[in-house]
Amino acid sequence: MSRMTKEELREDPVLEWIQDAISFLQRNMRWILTGAIIVVAVIVGGVALSRSHQRAEREAAQQLAAAQRGYLQGAYAQAEVQLRQLIDAHGGTRVAGAARVYLGDALLAQQRATEALETYEEAIAKGGDQDPMVLAAAHRGRAAALESLSRPAEASQAYADAAQFDTAFTFDDLYHAGRTALEAGDAQRARALFERAQSRGDTRRAAEVDFYLAQAEAMLAQS
Repeated sequence: MSRMTKEELREDPVLEWIQDAISFLQRNMRWILTGAIIVVAVIVGGVALSRSHQRAEREAAQQLAAAQRGYLQGAYAQAEVQLRQLIDAHGGTRVAGAARVYLGDALLAQQRATEALETYEEAIAKGGDQDPMVLAAAHRGRAAALESLSRPAEASQAYADAAQFDTAFTFDDLYHAGRTALEAGDAQRARALFERAQSRGDTRRAAEVDFYLAQAEAMLAQS
């Protein structure tokens, strides 16, 4: 099969649809992340409250809950201040890991992707014995920040890193890893990631996975 020219690719209605879909996902990525981080924050906060009697852990969990409420109400700048105060005062607590991830979300919501990326990377570096959901969320947030910075190949790897942790969002991580790999023009990697997503038997995005997988196959056939 002959290779399509750049002009033909730009005019291809299917590829145009893909780009529109990618743009939509990018615009709404923080809401995708919010669902994941809410779960993380609640779980980690619950662990702190139920297992630890230390004052620092209790205070950190309370501060995280307050910042979480502000974030969900759209008060991103206020949440940022609260989260920074939490990290400065209780950076050694278990809750601090989730706080760093949430801080990255607050920065990303304010369109400060570079700062958000640095914050997610700090959360990953300080992971240690953090809950796997927190580490997965940090990698996922890093991926979203990289997408905002128009670095799809790196975003794909970051989503794949998140998928290494077996969480309720592993399928989504594989899906987005494949999507961003396709955006970066790496059809072979995209195909492998979508096949991994399919193997999990999750039907939530079955049609979308099939569609993107078909596009990856088409791109490979044209190469």
